[in-house]
Amino acid sequence: MGQDPGFTVKPGELTAAGNNALTVAGKVPDETAKLAEPSATAAGSLAGWQSGAALTGCSSAWKTLLDGLSTDMKTAGANLITCAQGYQNADHLPPPGAAPVSDPFETKVVGVTGGHLTRDA
Repeated sequence: MGQDPGFTVKPGELTAAGNNALTVAGKVPDETAKLAEPSATAAGSLAGWQSGAALTGCSSAWKTLLDGLSTDMKTAGANLITCAQGYQNADHLPPPGAAPVSDPFETKVVGVTGGHLTRDA
């Protein structure tokens, strides 16, 4: 089997997606507020009918749901931006290095030279 190529991250695209999510999330509360007046008017015209109360309840539930969605989108957008910043920061870190550790006892392993087994091992 071939080596797993893993995945590629483009921090700029993550940042753009996060900013888009924040922009859309910011518009949702204003848009849901616009639902209140037409819903109240429609429910008012149905005064005395069960459907009027149902419409009021439905409108309220939708507003609550959409406002919650807005909050979730803000959180997701902020998380995408944070992830992008993390990837950008990691790209600027020095490469990890494995410094050889000294052996204070100068241990010799029989049958191993230069990290490879020899014939007499």
